[in-house]
Amino acid sequence: MDVDEFDDDIADEDFIQAFEQSSSSHSRGGLSAGALHSSTANGSKRPQLPQFPDHAVPPELQDLPSDAFSSPEPVRQNPSGPRDTARPPAKRSLERTSSTSYRQTTLWGTQLAEEPSQQSQPAAARGFRADLPREEPSHHELDREAMATWVYPTNVGAIRDYQFSIVKNSLFNNTLVALPTGLGKTFIAATVMLNFYRWTKSAKIVFVAPTKPLVAQQVEACYNIVGIPRSDTTLLTGDIPPALRVEEWQTRRVFFMTPQTLLNDLSHGYADPKSIALLVIDEAHRAVGEYAYAKVAKLIRRFSKSMRVLALTATPGSKIETVQEVIDNLGISHCEIRTEDSIDIRQYVHQRNIEPIVLDPSDEMNLVSELFTEALKPLVDKLSAQNIYYGRNPMALTAYGLMQAQREWFATRGQHVNQGVQFMMRAVFSVLTSLAHSIKLFNFHGMKPFYDNLVDFRSEQEGKGEKGSKYKRQIIEHPSFQDMMGKLSTWMKRDGFVGHPKLTALADCVLNHFMDRGEGSATRVIVFSEYRDSAEEIVRMLNKHQPLVKASVFVGQADGKRGEGMKQAQQIQTINKFKNGDFNVLVATSIGEEGLDIGQVDLIVCYDASASPIRMLQRMGRTGRKRAGNITLLLMRGKEEDQFAKSKDSYEKMQQLICEGSRFNFRFDLSTRIVPRDVRPEVDKRHVDIPIENTQDGSLPEPRKRRVPPGKKKPPKKFHMPDGVETGFRTVSHYMKPTPKANAARRRRDPELDELAEVPDLETVVLTGEELRELNRCYRDLPFNHSVVEETDMPSMISHPQSQRRLQPVGRVKHGNHTRRCVKALGKMGLRPDELVRPCREKDTSNFREIPVRPFVHSDGEPESGNNVEPAWGVKEQRAGGTAAMAGHKRKKMSQVTVRREDSER
Repeated sequence: MDVDEFDDDIADEDFIQAFEQSSSSHSRGGLSAGALHSSTANGSKRPQLPQFPDHAVPPELQDLPSDAFSSPEPVRQNPSGPRDTARPPAKRSLERTSSTSYRQTTLWGTQLAEEPSQQSQPAAARGFRADLPREEPSHHELDREAMATWVYPTNVGAIRDYQFSIVKNSLFNNTLVALPTGLGKTFIAATVMLNFYRWTKSAKIVFVAPTKPLVAQQVEACYNIVGIPRSDTTLLTGDIPPALRVEEWQTRRVFFMTPQTLLNDLSHGYADPKSIALLVIDEAHRAVGEYAYAKVAKLIRRFSKSMRVLALTATPGSKIETVQEVIDNLGISHCEIRTEDSIDIRQYVHQRNIEPIVLDPSDEMNLVSELFTEALKPLVDKLSAQNIYYGRNPMALTAYGLMQAQREWFATRGQHVNQGVQFMMRAVFSVLTSLAHSIKLFNFHGMKPFYDNLVDFRSEQEGKGEKGSKYKRQIIEHPSFQDMMGKLSTWMKRDGFVGHPKLTALADCVLNHFMDRGEGSATRVIVFSEYRDSAEEIVRMLNKHQPLVKASVFVGQADGKRGEGMKQAQQIQTINKFKNGDFNVLVATSIGEEGLDIGQVDLIVCYDASASPIRMLQRMGRTGRKRAGNITLLLMRGKEEDQFAKSKDSYEKMQQLICEGSRFNFRFDLSTRIVPRDVRPEVDKRHVDIPIENTQDGSLPEPRKRRVPPGKKKPPKKFHMPDGVETGFRTVSHYMKPTPKANAARRRRDPELDELAEVPDLETVVLTGEELRELNRCYRDLPFNHSVVEETDMPSMISHPQSQRRLQPVGRVKHGNHTRRCVKALGKMGLRPDELVRPCREKDTSNFREIPVRPFVHSDGEPESGNNVEPAWGVKEQRAGGTAAMAGHKRKKMSQVTVRREDSER
């Protein structure tokens, strides 16, 4: 931060950043500080000079002078003759001449090779903000006394440098924080929320997370780490009546909620978007497309520009375009990204041992695969007849691949076939797409979910009877399908039957883990499965090994065909039981992949592999938080094994691109400072006192589930408007009237002065000799690597006169008022003298009439003789000629009317 009296700290920060980039770029390439001035205007590079520190100079170079490696002074030549040394610096020639070629050699006479990769100028890693318009003051009511400091809590122990740096930058910029899991993103969010709670008097601080368990973790951090009073906080969900939510928005300051609830309150006017000063977003990688995160940020920004955004995630995205979309949707102007290899977090990252286990299909799976292939073969042959999926294995069909093939075929070859073939192909695609999910369950999850899915498929078709699809009926009535379903039904009734090799490997892995840890250990295990059907099958299989293994399922809120979902209260209760040790294995779907902070988890088992690097990293991040952890991946040989390798490579490549940061465009225009620029908060590292009310009640700060009073109805929808918006009905005549600004501009006149301004002395308005030399040194003389020093001069007023008298075409930057006035003045200067003289007497062809002057009178009232002034010469003749011409015009017009009337009578 600068300490001068000018409000230019944004520009100063940009210049400091550019200098640091320049220094770091040259220090990595081995260039000295003076190398920046040796680059040429056309991008030419100078050879790299050998640099040695003072304590590491080779003995054979100690006796050399300091300028031994410097190029000789170039000899300046002038093709037109000897240079006139008496000419002033401002009149030097601007001609560009060819520069003399030099080369750098070593002591042994060999030429020093240039590095082609070395840049002559440091690459700009971000856009500079110095040219942005001045920010308007924040409309929030600020506590300037509290703004003198910003608090960094020391309640959790030693200060981590990366957390301190991230918190400091997040207070003044819209920041995207990407940290590996388990490194304290919750603490960073709580600290930023604490400082905005102190700095503002009535503004709202909102924390949003995709699930209620993640919200509950942040509530605990705000209560027990940074000490935000419980009385000022609330947790809002869609289950709370709107009347109570409106009351909470009017009386509370810190809000914890899901993004869907916040979007609903903003849309209905329950919450005022202009009152939100800080928006903290957890799992910010979801802020793409039509997700509620993006809608909430855009909606608030429509009403208020004075809002700080803090986005937290462990995986910003799997592609550059995805990360850029997150930056645009949330208005991010600064990124704080760390990887597991970053120096400042390496000591806090615990080791994670990844063990992939590759499995082959069992004999039962091979038999079922052959039978199901025979049943699907007739439909696949219809696709092959149209050159779609030709020669493909029916057990390799996927829903995504079928949709892509259908879209491509109907956009190309399918347009030219008859309508009957088109209907047939649509029906075939529909049937195979509905069975693609069953194929995926069979290949990667187990025969029990596969069998249940096919039972639903058969029941649906049998319920429709003859009205159902003939292709579905063809599959169901196929002998191979009926044989397959009979064998599966028999196997499902057998007690010791294992439906997939992964189940056996999973049981062995979990049992070995608990037996190695010993009885009574506090270790925990999380098993991730993509689908709920396979998760329930895993729980049934693991619970056969009680009491050593006690498993429970953890799923989302949506109800399935064969089971109900878990409400938010049930999810929180399940997490608490898992932490307390009521069961030691948690089998979770995708809902458990994000944000769960359970320190005792020592083993993660991925029952299926995901091609998404985000999901893979989120799963692995559930272990290794407080101590080293193990990760076991159960992969089927072939496609699933390849998906894991693809996901791993994509993650490593993406992390490297994100750390570089040069391919992202940050939104400095959407990141206002909020803190006044004359305020320089100083850090206050101290132990924060926890209020007593935070420790007395351990429940979540949800509004009491009381009944709404009978007279209190749902509040009407309120439409909040941005500042300066005209509301109400306006007629067209209202907009046709000139605005007050236009009237004020029209009435504004230059004030009349009583006396002329004094003419200053010439010495006080022109530059002195020293100032002129400083001007030439800083702005005119540009020393490049040429034989002639280039220089800039004042614009010439006589060069290109035709171009200077008219405005030239421009692009985005329009001509200014000074330019327009200058061009207008030069245009008048270019007119001929006779065009500037008004015609008079006989040259005046205008039909004006001069008012005669009345005769002067004496004091006694008699007029003076000879003082009657006649009109100017030629006025009478003009008036007479004009009268005669008018009379002739009228007669001609009357004659034309008479002729027309006679023609009409005939």
